Amino acid sequence: MRRSLIVALLLASTALSTPACKLASRARVQSIKLMNEGIEFSKKNNSSAAEKALQDAIKADPTHAAAHHSLGVVYRKQTKWIDAEKSFQGAIENMQDEPNGKYWYDLGAVQAAQGEADGVTTQERESKFTAAIASFQEALKLNPRLYKAHFRTGQLYEKLDQPEKADTEFRKTIELKPEFSPAFVELGNMYIDYGHANVAMSILQMGTQVNETDARMWNGLGRAHLSLNQPKDAIDAFTKAKAIDPDLVDALYGLGMAYADLRQRSEAKENLELFLGKAGDAPEHVVKAARDTMARMDDVI
Repeated sequence: MRRSLIVALLLASTALSTPACKLASRARVQSIKLMNEGIEFSKKNNSSAAEKALQDAIKADPTHAAAHHSLGVVYRKQTKWIDAEKSFQGAIENMQDEPNGKYWYDLGAVQAAQGEADGVTTQERESKFTAAIASFQEALKLNPRLYKAHFRTGQLYEKLDQPEKADTEFRKTIELKPEFSPAFVELGNMYIDYGHANVAMSILQMGTQVNETDARMWNGLGRAHLSLNQPKDAIDAFTKAKAIDPDLVDALYGLGMAYADLRQRSEAKENLELFLGKAGDAPEHVVKAARDTMARMDDVI
């Protein structure tokens, strides 16, 4: 009798749970279908249709982490940073037993973008950068080889004026992905900006061996030489940067200033004129320095 009762209770329990499981399964299937539609709309640059389909996917199954993440990607594409942040947070909250470092990485990226937006206060900027660093660190807990999380963390530490922490993160990036030349560029330029051009030079020279076609690498090396009063070597490095990317305004400026140091007037003016023609939103003090140097070249008899 007791055994029969236990069997009956087990059967009753199974009968009660099965419809709910089937319902959940149908909800997920519908959500996946809508999510895939949304992704296809996004690929065709139909953002409004993509957004609607993905919102419907989440309504069909609010626990579908991938749908939350896909909606965040669409919002990010539209530069709707706050909406993207909420969607990525939704993905993280619902990933349950399928943790995904990319969700944390993408959350950190949109938090950083909010801190970099025009018009934010210093306090808001620092708060968003700090939040982004925390998100990147969570991503690394799930995927320790996610080198771009180290790289982005290094960039943020540099912006927060914490060069030692930035150095650690850039070097970890290089350790994980030696061929990722932006890490050499960022690390080298940071040392130049902090007054250690000799350290920068060794980093950037190593970087050119990793990737000799990175214009920003050669430009950084030119900056290092110029900071160390080595204009001839600077010209060689800037010339290589210009050959790779003729529109790299930093290289044009560097060339002009290096030629000016050697009192080669025509070459200095040529490159500084090119720089001023492409300067765009270059810092005002840099534009002024270029103009002042050109004026000084004109005064030379």
